[in-house]
Amino acid sequence: MLLIYTACMDEKQFFDKIQRNPRPMIVDVWAPWCAPCRRMDPLFAEMQARYEGRVDLLKVNADESQPLVKQLGVLGIPTTIVYRHGQEIGRRTGAMSRADLQGLFEAALSEDVVRIPAMSRTTRLIRLFIAMALLVMGITIAESGAVFYVFALLMLFWAMYDHIPGVSGLRDKLIKKLLQMSNE
Repeated sequence: MLLIYTACMDEKQFFDKIQRNPRPMIVDVWAPWCAPCRRMDPLFAEMQARYEGRVDLLKVNADESQPLVKQLGVLGIPTTIVYRHGQEIGRRTGAMSRADLQGLFEAALSEDVVRIPAMSRTTRLIRLFIAMALLVMGITIAESGAVFYVFALLMLFWAMYDHIPGVSGLRDKLIKKLLQMSNE
């Protein structure tokens, strides 16, 4: 069943729907002006048809549900959040390929503990390539190599942070704290 909300949805309505839903749910946080969101619409329609009756899709318009988007800690769109048994099991920000989106739908169905990577394989490889390029630049430029080493380490961390135990949880706590501070 495809659930589309174009009107404002508040936090209570959203979390009630997530908690009461008997099936896993994929939440697509989108906006009409967002080109990557529009590019993903046909993929969501395809996945919704493929997983009909097994996984539900909820589309939340970020422009019309800003308090909810803030409560969810969504910092960019499109953001896809996966819920199973009323609990968030993972999320991805940015446009995804058909295979990546299908992986999220499969993860929603799996009863095993599923780790949803924070980024696609392509994004990770690009970040690793940039880290290696910075490292090579640091090796070849003797007098200012330290700067390149620092940026290479930062890029390496950015490519692999979701594989470091505790970092993702720390990131989530930091985002929640920043959101609480902005509400005060």
